[in-house]
Amino acid sequence: MADSKREIERKYEATDATRLPDLGRVAGVGSVAHEGVMELDAVYYDTEDLRLAAGNVTLRRRTGGSDAGWHLKLPVAEGVRDEIRAPLSDQVPDRLTALIRSRVLDAPVIPVVRLVSVRDVHVLTGDDGTPLAELSVDEVLAERLHGGDRTAAWTEIEAELADDGDPAFLDTVGRALEEAGIRPSAAHSKLARALAETGRAPEQGEAAEPRTAGDHVLAYVRRQAEAVVALDPAVRRGLPDSVHTMRVATRRLRSALRTYRRVLDREATRPLGTELKWLAGELGVDRDQEVLDARLSARLAELPRTLVIGPAEARLRIRSEVGRGQAHRRTTAALDSARYLDLLRALDALLA
Repeated sequence: MADSKREIERKYEATDATRLPDLGRVAGVGSVAHEGVMELDAVYYDTEDLRLAAGNVTLRRRTGGSDAGWHLKLPVAEGVRDEIRAPLSDQVPDRLTALIRSRVLDAPVIPVVRLVSVRDVHVLTGDDGTPLAELSVDEVLAERLHGGDRTAAWTEIEAELADDGDPAFLDTVGRALEEAGIRPSAAHSKLARALAETGRAPEQGEAAEPRTAGDHVLAYVRRQAEAVVALDPAVRRGLPDSVHTMRVATRRLRSALRTYRRVLDREATRPLGTELKWLAGELGVDRDQEVLDARLSARLAELPRTLVIGPAEARLRIRSEVGRGQAHRRTTAALDSARYLDLLRALDALLA
């Protein structure tokens, strides 16, 4: 089994001489509880060429603390990630393996970095005792396990929003830290900093400015291909609107390949068009079920209550759950297929 949570956090630079401001004086804070110090030992996994890190995805096995286990973090927006967790085991859990397949394809994931963090934790709560955020000071030691042999050490401050908290509160905390001379971190994650300071890191620079018609077409095709890859985990997890959005990206890809035949290699794009049509069709099954469920529910809600006989809503809900389950299993089977992986490889080759 695996569970998930939305993680919203900010990171800040620190040194041994850094002192936290009085957090109890931050607007909205009623009290600050010192939760103590813990040691966290995490090994991060990736392919040899760091495909996960290149997409700002992290996969780790961590011991220590209250959430020991496997953690997969998927980017949502700047400073926002979905964290999917699974219990401790010797191998990467199958559920998490499936969620990274669109990025790693059939390449094995191996240990690349070990991070040992000594974490000093403070919990900020409101006047009514509601948790607002957790602020921790982390002393980090990074050891490269593959792709380098160096180590690195640093101290950082991490402010993580409590579940269902208001993101604006992190802005308030951030202003208090910056007024105390504490600056935001240049690295978006511990892993990114560890990779950069201990050996080879994936390239994260901006793409070159398109100059020719071919450059513009390839840039557009690349954006849609990246959307398909990034949306794959969301579709597998059954997140709202993910199937529709992935299907749109697939159809845009196919349209671009068909429209710009004079710019792109026809021998390479002709079979891709066929495979993209197949993928859009497979996604369409799930999407059609979504649309049908929404329409039936809306029509039922419009009827006068006197015309609704029996437990119509319950029956419709059961029918919807069965239909959605069947459609989702079919979609997942398509994403697990060799045909889908071949399509992703072909897109990589086209854009290489």
